[in-house]
Amino acid sequence: MEKRPYYINVETGEILPVKTASTFQFEISASEDDVWKLTKMFEEMESTANDTFVRNHLPYIPYSNDRDNDRYDSKLREVYGFIHDRGQEETRQFIETMDLWNPEHPGIPEKRPEIE
Repeated sequence: MEKRPYYINVETGEILPVKTASTFQFEISASEDDVWKLTKMFEEMESTANDTFVRNHLPYIPYSNDRDNDRYDSKLREVYGFIHDRGQEETRQFIETMDLWNPEHPGIPEKRPEIE
């Protein structure tokens, strides 16, 4: 499939075909199939974020001991891994500097120490 530039805003889940349509964080080169996959990943990430809503209002449950937060972190890593693989050089370099970047397992969060 033919690849073309797209501009990604991870915060809003936007995949923009035009650079000036809105603000964006990353530029990728992707096929229509890639765009569909990334759209689905953003939908899964949003659904997972909604699952974390309750925990955010229960201060006695630490962030590090919540499966919903771990699932959200995993989805976020998957999205960044997908963007990294299709990104321009500047995009790849920036993602590689992020704390959540784990090149061996982009969808698996690193083990966090238990908080007691």
